[in-house]
Amino acid sequence: MPRNNLDLLSLLQEHGAVVEGHFVMPSGFHSQTYIQTSLLLQHPNLAQKIARAMSDKFAAHADVVMALTPSNSVLAQEVARVRGVRAIFASKDDNGEMILKHNFVIKPGETVLLVDDVTVGGRKVLRAEALVKASGAKVLGVAVMVDRSMGVLPLEVPLRALLSYPMQIFSAKNCPLCSSGMPVQEVDDVYREPQA
Repeated sequence: MPRNNLDLLSLLQEHGAVVEGHFVMPSGFHSQTYIQTSLLLQHPNLAQKIARAMSDKFAAHADVVMALTPSNSVLAQEVARVRGVRAIFASKDDNGEMILKHNFVIKPGETVLLVDDVTVGGRKVLRAEALVKASGAKVLGVAVMVDRSMGVLPLEVPLRALLSYPMQIFSAKNCPLCSSGMPVQEVDDVYREPQA
């Protein structure tokens, strides 16, 4: 039974983490909504509550909690703290392949809980699954804060999210936001203080 009744959408909205506009996502697709979860995770008390709610999504034991990127290492650390296990994070090599650095090791036979802040298409999760399997370990599942996918993800393990917030995306060629002449906002510029 979950120990939390966490209203993640309200928290995101309260902290200005849901922004409307015209954005180019890391995948190259365009969207009219961007969610910046780090605006919540910068607050330790909120990060702890979110981590507990994410951990509660998977009752089975995991030996390791792994973030899919270094930027989500705080999230992995907090989920691992709740579960009393170690936390690691994946990085990219020079070719963009997902690897483990910093002497992180996943041992054969271990069970790994993957964590991510936002999932859209599942490609990162698939790469993380492959990395874990190559280590001789198994993936318990994927706990995410926000699932922005528009349908069934091509995953072999369960993905459980605190919030489902489907994201309508467009290719640059078929983007109605581009057609209407709406300027593209850089994601980093959304939260940057205006220069005096």
